[in-house]
Amino acid sequence: MASDDNRALRDRARAGDVEALTSLGRRLLTGDGMPAAPVEAIRCLSEAAARGGGAATAQLALFAGWGVLRPRHVGDALDLLQKAAELGFARAQRELQFLARGAGTDWQALRQQVNVEAWTRSPPVRIVSTSPKIGVIDGFATAAECDWLIERGRRDLKRAQVYRRDAAGHVEVENRTNTESDFTIVNADLVVSLLRDRIAASIGMATPYFEMTKLLNYQPGQFFRLHGDFQAPDTPALAREIEVHGQRVMTFLTYLNDDYEGGETDFPRIGYRYKGRRGDALYFVNVDEAGAPDYRTLHAGLPPASGTKWLLSQWVRSRPVA
Repeated sequence: MASDDNRALRDRARAGDVEALTSLGRRLLTGDGMPAAPVEAIRCLSEAAARGGGAATAQLALFAGWGVLRPRHVGDALDLLQKAAELGFARAQRELQFLARGAGTDWQALRQQVNVEAWTRSPPVRIVSTSPKIGVIDGFATAAECDWLIERGRRDLKRAQVYRRDAAGHVEVENRTNTESDFTIVNADLVVSLLRDRIAASIGMATPYFEMTKLLNYQPGQFFRLHGDFQAPDTPALAREIEVHGQRVMTFLTYLNDDYEGGETDFPRIGYRYKGRRGDALYFVNVDEAGAPDYRTLHAGLPPASGTKWLLSQWVRSRPVA
């Protein structure tokens, strides 16, 4: 039945149906129900955009803003987002208004109002520990940005996982009970891309070294018990992970709300706990000067006693992420 659906979708796409071209392009991009074919995905989405498809145009804006299947160019991304808004795509309209920090429906004027430099500028870092290095950034994100991120990712929450120790891949474990969602190239946006630039400015690491950005959620009683974010090369699978993808050298957390009790980030080996206000950020270096795992950075996400905790999580590798 799935193959029949795919054939019907391809037939409609060949006939020039904009919705079918857009859907087919997205499926081909991720391998959803069919083999991934990025080049064909771009062709489908480009044709849909040329035929006036707002959703496809917004997807091309995302490619430009993230540098996917083409060189990254934020200006091109904003131009495409403006076009998607002009084509009536509601999500692009809301995003352009948000990026411009304005209102109204003059999409060209709103595009010109977007201040990329302001979006990517980080407040100063306050170092709270030099060894291991831990920094705090008060007011890293605005309240509106925090709310935007929660709403953007909450519908895709799933049980959080950790790296397997015995083979490649991830697995659910008893010592981690919270949920998470991934900002992928299908469901991310330019807001997340620019916030990644802001993170990069604050820690001095370029975004190509960033893993997939994640939204984390902790309901009352949910936790992530004591763990390290580095990869300990003590099994062949983990040693291979480091060899192929590099070490996870840094962690950056943005606290998206503060209306909960408990839920601190606890570093018991150095006697430090942190609970940020909404919009504050915490980062820590997971390795020592030689690049080896620094076990002083073992930490736990303590459970909220009441209320829901939201975080934006960004891990950083020692080499660019493919």
